[in-house]
Formats: sequence, C-alpha cells, structure tokens
Amino acid sequence: MSYLVGPGRSNEHTAPMVVSGDDRVLIEFDPGQELSVADGQRIGAILDAPRRVHGTEVKAPVYGWDEAAQRKVKVAEKDGHVWHCSLSLAKGDREVSREEWGTIAQEFVERMGFIDPDGAKSSRWVAIHHGTSTAGNDHIHLAVQLVREDGTKANIHHDYHRAQQVCGELEKEHGLAVLESRQVARGLSGDKPAEVARAQSENYPQAPRPELRRRMRTALATASSPAQYIEHLRDLDVRVAPSFAKGSTTQVRGYKVALAGGADTIWYSPSKLDATLGWPNVLRRFGGAGKEQAESLLASWHNSARPEAGTLKVHRFDAAKIETLLSGKTGTGPDDLASIYARVSMQLEQGRPGAFSRLSDEYARAAQGGGNARHMVRLGARFAAKDSTRGWLAVLKQANRLSRAMTMHTLTAQRPQLAERTTALMHTVSSITRSQEPTRPTTPQTPRSGTLANRYTRPGPDTGIDR
Repeated sequence: MSYLVGPGRSNEHTAPMVVSGDDRVLIEFDPGQELSVADGQRIGAILDAPRRVHGTEVKAPVYGWDEAAQRKVKVAEKDGHVWHCSLSLAKGDREVSREEWGTIAQEFVERMGFIDPDGAKSSRWVAIHHGTSTAGNDHIHLAVQLVREDGTKANIHHDYHRAQQVCGELEKEHGLAVLESRQVARGLSGDKPAEVARAQSENYPQAPRPELRRRMRTALATASSPAQYIEHLRDLDVRVAPSFAKGSTTQVRGYKVALAGGADTIWYSPSKLDATLGWPNVLRRFGGAGKEQAESLLASWHNSARPEAGTLKVHRFDAAKIETLLSGKTGTGPDDLASIYARVSMQLEQGRPGAFSRLSDEYARAAQGGGNARHMVRLGARFAAKDSTRGWLAVLKQANRLSRAMTMHTLTAQRPQLAERTTALMHTVSSITRSQEPTRPTTPQTPRSGTLANRYTRPGPDTGIDR
C-alpha cells in the first residue's frame, strides 16, 4: 500500500485514490479522495485485520534450480497473504472514468471468487488508481487479503488463467480493446520487477527475458545448424546447458539459457520466453538435420565450468537464409523477420536496444499466432564479401520491404493492435536504414577499372552498418 499511494519508481504516480474496495475501506475513504502515505498504511491495516485476528499464515514457495535433479525445487517460503494484480488499458484506448474503474474492479474480484455473498468467506480488498504508467497506460491496482473473514484461505488455484479469462470478458462487456495475445492464446513473457532491478544492478542492456530473446534470435539468424546455433549463443555471452528427460542424465530433451556475467545464474526455459524458441521448434527450423550432433554437444556442457562474461561476438547472417530473403522466394515469415531484426539490433544498438529490438519482438509476437533474379544474386555475393556493408544494407532493406507488405496485407486484418505498433516502428527503422546508406563522393574520383569506386565511397571503420 505504501508503494501504491507513494510516488512510484519514476515519480509517475499522481493523485492516488480509492476507486472501489471492501465496505470497511469505503467507510473511511471515499472513492476519489486523494490518499497520503499514512492513508495507505491505514488501508493496509484494515485489509490485514483478519490475518492478525485469526493468526492464519499464508506462505508462497521460493524455487531454485537443482543441478542434480535438473529441475526447479522448493528451497524456501515467503509470506504470501497479499494477492496483487493490475488491470491496464491499451495505450490509446478510450478514457475510463473513476466510477467505471470502480465497477470493473468490483466485477473482477467477484468473478475471481474473492467475494462471498454471505460475507463469511469474503476477502478484504481495495482498488487504487494513481494515473498512467510510464508507458502511457491507464490502470488500477488491486490488493486482496488472502485470509478471509472466517480465518480460512482464499483459493488462488490457476489464478493467472482465471484472471485472463475474466479480463477478456470485461474487455468485451465494457467495449474496451481486447488484448490480441489473449485472443490468439499466445504472447511473449513479460518482465518482473525484480528482473528489471537486476538488469540495472548487473548493467545488462535490458531485462533478462527480452535480452535473452534478442540474443537467441540473433544466433538463429546466423546459424546453419542446431549445433552452430548453441555455439553462437555462447559467443553472445549466453550460458547454455542441457535439460534431461526425467530420471536421466544422458537423454537430452531440451536446453536452458542464462545471461553470463551476473552474480547469480538464473536459468530460463526458452519455450517460456517465447514458445517458438523451444528445442523442438529450433530443430524444426533446420528440418530436423543435425539433431544428434547438437544434443551431444549440449550433453557435453552439463556441469561445465561457468564462463566469465566476455566480448560479444556477433556472427554474419547465415547465407542460405539471406539467399531466400533476397531472392524473393516464399518461406520468409514473421519468425524470420524477428531473427533478422534481432541480429541487426545486436549490431547497431547492442548496448542500448531500440527500434530494431522492439520490431524483432513485435514480429516474434506475430510468429506466435520478386525483382530481378540476377541482381539478387549479386546482392547475395556482396553479402559474402569481405566488405559486407552494402550486403547487410540489402538484407535490411529487403526485410523492411517484406515487413511493410506483411503488415499491410496480413497483420492489419488479423492483428490490428500489433500492426499499429509495427507500423510506427517501421518509420523509425526505415530512417535508420537510410542513414546507413553509403555516401556519394563530393569530389570527382578516377575509378579503377572493374570497380564501383565511381559510384560509392568505401565506408570507414566507424560508419555504416558495421560500426
């Protein structure tokens, strides 16, 4: 409660107020009344009364990774008597009044089963509004006491799934924008506050989840086999280890990843970061070829020494993938574009992820759910040349053209919210791409026979897409 009525992490909280809640809260605090920190503490005391009276303890498990068992195991417990969530509108959605927020909050807690019509098994709760988030989303926070009036514990089994269902119902009933990822039943995992804080303390470019996705997709864009993919992950300072089938220490069923260089190693399941990055989907990208070699390599890394963080090595695009893209052949889809833009992001905005990284994530979300042939061959040859600047630009410009076409003809009809975000990012990406174009000479030059020196100046080491 102190956080909800306080200034926020970036002083973004303005005029915190109650919009709805338990009757005991509303007796003392009128909806719309601006709250002080002392008011927040008083509301906390009201909500906490049943737990203090009955002495009921609610604990939540703390998990850690067991290397020997190759799975998460319970290592401790923490207090878990407060259930908290936020209900947020899409940026640009219609304005919702304080009164309507109150109605939405009341309907949400009732459908989640926190309110008992007879009162004895109800949980005390409150909904707080404190302005828009730093991303511009209007939202409210709900805090629910899990010790009910009779001292029993509220049921939060499958609460994430139930909350998504209830939100989908409320979005439709109140005429609000329906979250597309909920409609297609897929999305990308979001950041947790502790992970954002860790990224700042460990000096990561961004939170671990999106940074791992960026590096994994970069490795996919540069690999020609599953084994090369996991090798390239290591070159990108990603720790990789095998996941074994239950009861086995030899039968590889997948892999896990972590960012190198942190004080503690926190492993992530790739399929939980992005369903398309799970091991079966990685193998499928390469047509199933190289599975045995890759899994043998993974098994050899079991219990290997923890590497120190080093200089990231970003490999060249895989020539076969780029030939497909540049030749205009069918088969390049949102998944391929997500990997291409991730690779460009690691080249141009490695330490400060920007438009290319965000565009990669948008096409990764979409993946959850012609020209002159001889000229294309020449562009492919330029890509493989020692000076690959113009080749990379050709790759990028072709990806941009395909992105625009895909957005106009497919995403706009099937995923309008995603298409709107993608279109905005494409403007930025196109501007950056143009800024990387080789410059024309300002003074006459004598061309050497058989070269293009009369058409382009050779970019220096800190110009163009190679910088």
